Amino acid sequence: QFDLQPQLENDIIKIRPLKEEDFDTLYLVASDPLIWEQHPNKDRYKNDVFKVFFEGAMLSKGAFIVYDIKTNTPIGSSRYYDLDKNLKTINIGYTFLSRE
Repeated sequence: QFDLQPQLENDIIKIRPLKEEDFDTLYLVASDPLIWEQHPNKDRYKNDVFKVFFEGAMLSKGAFIVYDIKTNTPIGSSRYYDLDKNLKTINIGYTFLSRE
C-alpha cells in the first residue's frame, strides 16, 4: 500500500499534505512571475490561473506543501501523479519552489 499523503521531514524541509486552506499561503509563493518565466504556463502567477492549478492539486489527492524547516516558511509545492500499482511506479512533479 503506497501512501500518497505522507508527512515527511528532514533537516532542510518538511512536506505535508496540501489542504484547501493552504491556497492563500501557497499563492504568496506562486505569485512571483519569475518562478513561471520558463514554464509553458507563464501566467500561473495570476490568482485565477493558479487557482486552477491548486484545484488540480487537491483533486490529485497526492499534493504537498513544502516548508523551510529552519523558518517554518512555505516555499513551494509538489505532488505525486500517475501511480501504476502493476508496475509499482509513480511520478513526482508539478513542483515549484520560491526563488529564495
